[in-house]
Amino acid sequence: MIKELKLDLLGKIKKPEFQVRRKMLSKILEGELASNTKGQGIEFSGYRKYDYGDDASTIDWPASLRAKTTLIREFEQYRNFQIYILLDVSDSMLFSSTEQLKVEYAAEIAFSIVYSVVNSGSKVGMSMFNDKLVTKRIPNSGSKNYFRIIQDLTNGKNYGGNFDLRKPLSQSRALLFDKSLIIVISDFLGLKKGWNNYISMMSQQFDILAIMVRDPRDKEIPDNAGQFYLEDPFSKEKIRIDTKEYAKIYREMVKKEEEDIQKKFLSAKSGFVSVSTTEDFLKPLLKYVRLRAKILSRQG
Repeated sequence: MIKELKLDLLGKIKKPEFQVRRKMLSKILEGELASNTKGQGIEFSGYRKYDYGDDASTIDWPASLRAKTTLIREFEQYRNFQIYILLDVSDSMLFSSTEQLKVEYAAEIAFSIVYSVVNSGSKVGMSMFNDKLVTKRIPNSGSKNYFRIIQDLTNGKNYGGNFDLRKPLSQSRALLFDKSLIIVISDFLGLKKGWNNYISMMSQQFDILAIMVRDPRDKEIPDNAGQFYLEDPFSKEKIRIDTKEYAKIYREMVKKEEEDIQKKFLSAKSGFVSVSTTEDFLKPLLKYVRLRAKILSRQG
């Protein structure tokens, strides 16, 4: 069922539970996830005079000759970390069987992430998409970028439309540099053939985390609620079903579909988190981060 779009995101800041979530998100995004993001490395930081016991292989002889004293090169680890959110605002996200539309829940996730890192020095950007990019905010730091993203999120004209993940991914690639974490927030309903090839291509250069947002009705229908008309949000095609006959088939079909989506993200070495609009998204995200940390520690 489509309801009125409610986007009072700034009003949530004063709530105590939001501030608790912000602190946890900051720890996750700036800590566990950032520490394992592609693009970490060692970069040259400067010279200093050679001291007895220093590694002789670090001596820069050309620089030493110019300075007429023995100099060694010093290096430091760097992490130029930035977050880019891809938020699905297509028609299937404008649905709810509860009090909150999927897109409202998803927008709250995006807003929480942006708010959690805006003052940390890390860069954050966001694009809203349907079958193309509706808005484009490249990763940047500072309050101006933050307020531009808020304006995008609270503009009702940015919501609705068809869905195709492939073109938005291709368009996003041109906006980003290395060392980016791309967070795709979507229900992933109506995926076109070959979508996973674009994920595989992007994951070679960037880290990708998929957050799949589903409404309870996306997962199951009542077992004995009579006959209903179901409508495809994109093609508008309708079909009448008897829930007693199709409830089990529907659950099994959805389970298989979700497992396939997750498998394709994991095959592309991307992260995957499934959340429901009836739960706090922070819990599944924390579970994913802890599992990822264990896997990486075993590999290390």
